[in-house]
Amino acid sequence: MKMVNKGVETRFERIRQDFKAIDLSENRIYGKIPESTGFLKALCLLNLSGNAFTSDIPRSLANLTNLEALDLSSTKLSGQIPQGLSDLSFLSYMNFSHNLLKGPVPKGTQFQSQTLDSTVSNTSVEKLTSQILHHIFPRNFLS
Repeated sequence: MKMVNKGVETRFERIRQDFKAIDLSENRIYGKIPESTGFLKALCLLNLSGNAFTSDIPRSLANLTNLEALDLSSTKLSGQIPQGLSDLSFLSYMNFSHNLLKGPVPKGTQFQSQTLDSTVSNTSVEKLTSQILHHIFPRNFLS
C-alpha cells in the first residue's frame, strides 16, 4: 500500500495495526469494507465517507474499542447498523446518513446519549417509530 502525506510518499507491506486515524473519504473505493478493519484496535477515527461500498457494515467494527469518531455517510452501504456499535464507550460521533440502510437504530448508550448528526437518513427510515426518531435525532432533522 502506498500513502502520501504532505507530499511524502510512504510504502507499507500491510496496514499497520497501531494507526490512530484512517481517513479514506471521497476516494471512489468500492466493494466491501474488509472485516479485518476490526483488527485495528488502536483506531480512534475512521472516515470512509463518500465512497461506493456495496455491502453491510461489518460487525467487526464493534471490536474498535478506542473508536471516537465513525463516518460511513454517503457510501451506498446496505443492511442494518450492527448492534455491537452501541457498546463502543468512546464513540462520540457517528454518521451513517445517505446510505441504503434499513431496520431499527440499535438500542444502547452510544446511540441514545448523544445527538446524532443525520445518523440514519436512509430509504427505510420510515419503518422506525416516531418515538425513537424524536428521541435520537435533532428536531430540524425530522422536519
